[in-house]
Amino acid sequence: MVALLAVTGGVFVFAASVPALFRRHEVAARLSDLFTPDLPRNTWVESVLHLLERIGRRLEGAGANQELKTLVLRAGFFQPSMLHIFVALRYLVALTVGVLVVASRAGATGISPIDVLLGLFFGYLFYRYALIALKLYADRRANIIRRELPPVLDIMLMALDAGVSIDQCMRYVASVAVRTAPVTSDVLRRHIADIDGGMPYDAALDRLGMRLGIDEGQDFASTIKQALFQGGELGTTLRRFSADLSDKRMSTAREQVGRKAPHLTLVMILFFMPVLLIVLAGPAVVELKGALQNAGEQMTKSRAVR
Repeated sequence: MVALLAVTGGVFVFAASVPALFRRHEVAARLSDLFTPDLPRNTWVESVLHLLERIGRRLEGAGANQELKTLVLRAGFFQPSMLHIFVALRYLVALTVGVLVVASRAGATGISPIDVLLGLFFGYLFYRYALIALKLYADRRANIIRRELPPVLDIMLMALDAGVSIDQCMRYVASVAVRTAPVTSDVLRRHIADIDGGMPYDAALDRLGMRLGIDEGQDFASTIKQALFQGGELGTTLRRFSADLSDKRMSTAREQVGRKAPHLTLVMILFFMPVLLIVLAGPAVVELKGALQNAGEQMTKSRAVR
């Protein structure tokens, strides 16, 4: 009788708690859709990324490489998990390449030590190539931001001259410069999201400089931070900063043009000099060849006469 009453009570409590569980699940789903509308949940991609993150955390250990973390941030991957995902992918690519090399060289006699050494060599090579590829991608993003900053600063100066605040100015620039400066506008939108989320202005500006990932971006964030917290006219400071940035771009362009001159000289030596030598020395070589043939024929005739 006691067991029957206990089972009946348990069934009654479970039946009464089912609607509450459904309501809780529905509220959690709505909140998830509200705050992360563009991220599909419970997909196989998310499961794979979560698995790679756990593997990367185990491989990286307790102390994260600060240089690698900064490089991942400069490449535009702002999620904290991307560092561990990159570490896991780096080891996975190296292991896959090493196994493929060993498997491709394995013959009927089995795997030799040379095959293992070659697999280790190529695996380490691709392990280094992954870091080089990340650096190249970060440098490419940095060059894009350097090209996008001057027009973004011009738009900001026009908005500030119109009398709006810096907060409204950055919101306007983030919405206007989506097509002309997509990378910089994405960083500005993330900065606005940090401000709307309640982050202090100084911390949000520091994060803005880190997300831009270049020295000019750090100076830009520091300029706005100094004008907000220490006073001063922001328009004049930004105008001077924009002029300095334009001068730096011009000097960089002149430097790149100066570097092209030796490259052009090398191209001329490799492709133009052989053609020029053929044109200049070709007729002389043909005449010399004809003269030698005539001399040889005359010597042959003189010998035959003798």
